[in-house]
This record gives sequence, C-alpha cells and structure tokens, in this order.
Amino acid sequence: MESYRVNMLNRFIALFFLASGLFFSLRVYAEVNVQIGMLRLPVEETRAVPEYLREPENNGLAGAELSIKDANGTGKFLKQNYALVVETSDDVEQLKNTASTWYKEGIRYFLVDVDTPYLVALRKAIPDDALLFNVGNHDVSLRTEICLPNTLQTSLSYAMQGDALSQWLRVKRLNNVFLVSGVTEADNAYLDAVKTTLRKYNHKVVEEKVWNFDTDLRRSASAEIPLFTQASNYDAVLVIDESNLFGQHLPYNTWLPRPVIGTHGLRADGWSYVIEQWAAIQFQNRFTKLFDRYMTAKDYAAWVAVRSVNEAVTALNKGDVETVLPFIMSDRFQLAAYKGRKLSYRPWNGQLRQTVPLFDSQALVATAPFEGFLHPRNELDSLGIDEAQSQCRLFTMNATDNQ
Repeated sequence: MESYRVNMLNRFIALFFLASGLFFSLRVYAEVNVQIGMLRLPVEETRAVPEYLREPENNGLAGAELSIKDANGTGKFLKQNYALVVETSDDVEQLKNTASTWYKEGIRYFLVDVDTPYLVALRKAIPDDALLFNVGNHDVSLRTEICLPNTLQTSLSYAMQGDALSQWLRVKRLNNVFLVSGVTEADNAYLDAVKTTLRKYNHKVVEEKVWNFDTDLRRSASAEIPLFTQASNYDAVLVIDESNLFGQHLPYNTWLPRPVIGTHGLRADGWSYVIEQWAAIQFQNRFTKLFDRYMTAKDYAAWVAVRSVNEAVTALNKGDVETVLPFIMSDRFQLAAYKGRKLSYRPWNGQLRQTVPLFDSQALVATAPFEGFLHPRNELDSLGIDEAQSQCRLFTMNATDNQ
C-alpha cells in the first residue's frame, strides 16, 4: 500500500512538472529594451568633513548600476535588456541638453539626483510622457506644492525622517527635546520638517540652538559641546547637520547624558549597511563586493527606482511608459525591496511608501512606523506627507486606491 502511494505521488509530481514546462514553453516573450538615463550633480568635497564621513563619488550611481545588473540577470531569460547612461554636471543647461538628447534617442526613464531648482528645470526640459524618479532630494515642497508631472519620489522626504524620529520619541516617552541645527539650506529644510513633526506628536522643544561656528571640534569636543548643550532639563538631543560638520561630536558629550538622534546618533534614513533582516545581508554583500564600500540611502533609492521599472516590465512584458506607469501606480503593484513590507507609491504625490529604519553605526535599533500609529488607509502613510496635507493630485486618475 505504501509503495502504491509513493508511486502515485511520483506520477503526480512528474505530471506537474510536465504541465509547468508546457505552460512556460507556450508563453511567448517579446524582446524588450529599456534604457534609463541618470542625471546627477557631482559630489561636493568639504575639507572640514573627516574622510570617513565624506559622500562617495558614486553615491546613488552605484545603486543604479547594481539594479541594472540585477535586472539583466533575470531579464536574459525573458528577452529583456536594461542599459544605463549617466551625465554628471553642476551646469543645469548641460543637464537639460543631455536630457533632451537622450529623449530624442528614445529614453523615457530618468533617475534624477539634483537640488529642487534643477529638478524643476529638468522636468520642464523633458516632455511629460517621460517618467522621472527623484532619488536624492528630500525637499518636502516637492511632495506638497511643487507637483511635478510623472515624477516619482524614491528618496525619503524630510517629513518621513522626522515622523520616524518623533514616533520613536513618543514610544520612549522622551517628550522634551533640545534642538540643534546647522546653517546650510539642507539643514534648514530638515529643521522645518522636524519642527512640524514635533508639534504633530506633541513634543516640546525646551531649547533650540544653531551651530554657526567654524571650530575644529576633533580636539575640543569634550569641552565645547557640554557648554553648548547646557540647559536645565531635556530628554533627548535632536541634531540636524546634513554636512557632518559638527553633529558627530554630540553623542556622549552633551551637558546631560541623553540620547542624540537625528542626522547623528540614532538616525532615520532610507537605508543603512547595518540592515541584515529580510534577506538584506545577501543584498548588502553583493553591493559591497561590486563597489568595495557600503550601500547608502541614496544608493538604495536609485536601486529601488530601477527595480520599480524592472518589476513592472517583467509583469507586463512591455517597456513603454504609457503601460508601465499606470501599473506602478495601481494597487496591483507591490515591490519586495528588503524592508520587511511590500512597497507601493502614493498616488497623490508619487512618494514611495516604505518603512523607515532607525539605526546607529553598529545596529538596526527599530523600524517605523511603530505599533499603535494607525492610518485609515495604510499605516505606512503615517510617515510623511499624507493626502490631506498635499496639494498634489498627480496620479489619482491613473490608479485605484492603494490599500
């Protein structure tokens, strides 16, 4: 009797694989060629920043190259080919001319890593039927007021980073905050978003100071920082220093022994080399082997932009924007991207819904959104700009409700 059951099971398995083989052999894949252009500003070199904290020259670009390699790895079985062309310049006219030339040559997908004025100029220079991915700009106004057509945001907004930090403060019941910020445009943009989210979660700023000194803190941090952070009481120090000019010296040097969060200490960003869960360790190892460095948040944003196109093209067996974009913005699109949740795009402003890791230099500490922070549509929308806070209505006609 037992041998009979085994025999029948073997026959069933054989029939299953035979049927599967017939199914896949009958499916015909059309050849699809996808070209993607990347437009980026050169990385700024700041002598005041320590070598180990400087931005890699290929920051973002490396992530795009890995994603192209991944897409071609699976694409060769499906007759799909992906190619990346790159232009790096701080001249907006050169970037615009390159983008226009690429468009005339048939390129319809663009990764863009530039500041807000450049991004607006590039969007105007490229016809609306091209699809842009913002992979490096955190500006909240791009998600609220500057509603660029056919533009998706894979980079976190400052509002998403601020909400992740504020949720963590609320969970830990650390409600009184000492706020320290730098003087750059990026610092001010992040500061505005942080102030908004602190008010939203009912935190109190007990002291606010601006670091506008040019002191070399490498030898004097233990003397300068305690005096600078002197106040009667606070539960946490929230530092905003996007340029790494002083923030790295705050942990363990504050007047009161309190946690430091923000751009230093406990950070909230799109990615970190400490993430190993959800099969990310293999992902991290592949990147490190190729580029001899760790993957950054900007690398991840560029990787996931290419990955979004690849996922849609694989599902549809077509590479034109008119077919791919509605699919990406529909409730059928769910992207697996090593974050423990399937990701999707917000139809009103094109922002990628994603969990936000909170981490220090050695370990993943937590992941936002935290339990208890609910949302009527999607709890990932508790991070960043919700529909009611945005003037943008970019893809509401193209997509069903993303549940």
